[in-house]
Amino acid sequence: MAQKTYEEYSVGEVFESYARTITEADIVNYTCFAGLKLPMFIDEEFSKAHSLFKTRVAPGLMTASIAAGMLEDILGKYTLAALGLDRFKFSAPVKAGDTLHTRITVEGLKDVSAPDRGVLNVKIEVVNQDGVIPCVFHGAFMMRKGSF
Repeated sequence: MAQKTYEEYSVGEVFESYARTITEADIVNYTCFAGLKLPMFIDEEFSKAHSLFKTRVAPGLMTASIAAGMLEDILGKYTLAALGLDRFKFSAPVKAGDTLHTRITVEGLKDVSAPDRGVLNVKIEVVNQDGVIPCVFHGAFMMRKGSF
């Protein structure tokens, strides 16, 4: 867990989060909460017969949401605001039973006019138990300079 102030980060630094196994309940709860009804997310028999993956999969934004929680554990209390999350790429399925962790790479630091903060730009990669990266996206975060 990094939990560093803006000025303590360096471009190129890499952080790894804790790991979490995706459960059937995770997928059911997320799809219900988000109102998602695509058969590939909620219908096992349809998925066996018609999907590319032959089983239900987790929605891509669920994977990104889990990564955001893992990211919060790394950035922590010095985060002032999320300024943007973008360039989402979903390249492999996430299924119940997969264990994911997140790799965060610092891509940039930008000072702003306010002396007590700066913008941290990161690449966020979700990695499964086999080293496959099912989701990549980028984020910009307003971070506090100096500790509390």
